Amino acid sequence: MQQLYELNVRTWASERATELGRDVTLDDLPDTWLEHLAEHGFTWLYLMGVWPTGDRARAASIADVSLRQYLVSVLPGSTDQDICGSPLAPAAYACDPALGGDPALERLRDRARSFGLALMLDFMPNHVGLDHPWLVEHPDWFVRGDDGSLAREPEAWVRLGGHVFAHGRDPFFAPWRGTVQLDYSNPVVHDAMIALAADIAARCDGLRCDVAMLLLPDVFSGTWRRQCQPFWKRCLDEVRALHPGTLFMAEVYWNREYELQQAGFDFTYDKILYDRLLSGESESIRAHLRAGHDYQGHCVRFLENHEEQRAAARFPNADHHRGALFLTGMAPGMLLCHFGQEDGRALHSSLHTRRRPPEAGSDAHRRAYKDLLRLLGEPARQDGSWSLCESRSGGPLLGMLWTLQAHHSLLVVVNASWGYATGHLDLGLLAGRDLQLQDVFGQTAPCAVEAAVLQREGLRLELPAWGTLAFRISAGR
Repeated sequence: MQQLYELNVRTWASERATELGRDVTLDDLPDTWLEHLAEHGFTWLYLMGVWPTGDRARAASIADVSLRQYLVSVLPGSTDQDICGSPLAPAAYACDPALGGDPALERLRDRARSFGLALMLDFMPNHVGLDHPWLVEHPDWFVRGDDGSLAREPEAWVRLGGHVFAHGRDPFFAPWRGTVQLDYSNPVVHDAMIALAADIAARCDGLRCDVAMLLLPDVFSGTWRRQCQPFWKRCLDEVRALHPGTLFMAEVYWNREYELQQAGFDFTYDKILYDRLLSGESESIRAHLRAGHDYQGHCVRFLENHEEQRAAARFPNADHHRGALFLTGMAPGMLLCHFGQEDGRALHSSLHTRRRPPEAGSDAHRRAYKDLLRLLGEPARQDGSWSLCESRSGGPLLGMLWTLQAHHSLLVVVNASWGYATGHLDLGLLAGRDLQLQDVFGQTAPCAVEAAVLQREGLRLELPAWGTLAFRISAGR
């Protein structure tokens, strides 16, 4: 089972520097913290923000009026010094010297490996930052316009040197003004970006590929009115030929997840489950979790990441949050946990800043996260096989069953609705034996259920709105 922790390196470094009273590098990330991640079942450390942002991209962030207004509301005494620019607008793909450069990154990778943690880094294939040297060295590698383009859409184009370049963009949102769009209709760009991906892979174990769906040929041509050849399968194949075992994770939306899995991605973001958990529609959640195991096992489940608002803000009801958190953590695939999520923080931390909003967080959200970590440490959850248990009579009860030979099975049940619910869960092959059920959190007394009852009517359960139960299950005597 894969579990990934996303660390915003820039905000971590700011807080660590305040703690130590000096500038810090990646060498100051404590071994005790890495050990803590490993002890709680994490297998990946994803470092967000190791690539440097240049002066032009930072200036674009400083000029963002909406960003500045937000910072005034959440960061006491905020100044321009708090704004470091977007880490998704790279000036280069060498670790920021302020973090100790590539030598410190290599040392951190070695230390993480000693605790069983693999290292993941960002790859932004769609664009580069305004300060990237390719803009001077290879202007023909980018989508270019003219004075008319700049006059008509000044927010979408930028003049750099003697050229007018397009800002990178998602067609459904405003352009990213700290970036410049790469032109994938130029085959040379494919070669250059594959070489870049291979260079990153030499320094880590996995790549998170930013907005990966934007490079699909129909998406690129629809956005930029120019044709391009498929990129991803060739990229993944060639990088893995040079660096066997490299893991690729795609940030992807618009129901293009399966397509990118077929292109070779090990994991793809599961925004669909996130949206359905937000809506609280049990039937749509159940339908999504009924997908084939080949698909489910390649999904990245999350309640927050650096792009989404905080889980404590989006799921302010503590029971809703707990139920949704347990469903993401007990579904197969990769679980993503985000820096600050464990504290129940509710205020979004902008990627453009080096400081997080100060807040105490939510005790109820903290407890849910702590309880999830306990479930993640169960042997059946770590190494077992997953199945979805459904209520024989319908209804909103969802059971996530993990079974492991010669160990307790683990059953986590969530009432994915806003009303009280009862139901009879079908336990599949487990229903063929008498069973002993022990509540993981001691909310209910241990009980025994006979096989005849399980086969006839299933496991009867009742839960309040977004209520949860977790059982260790063993064969009865």
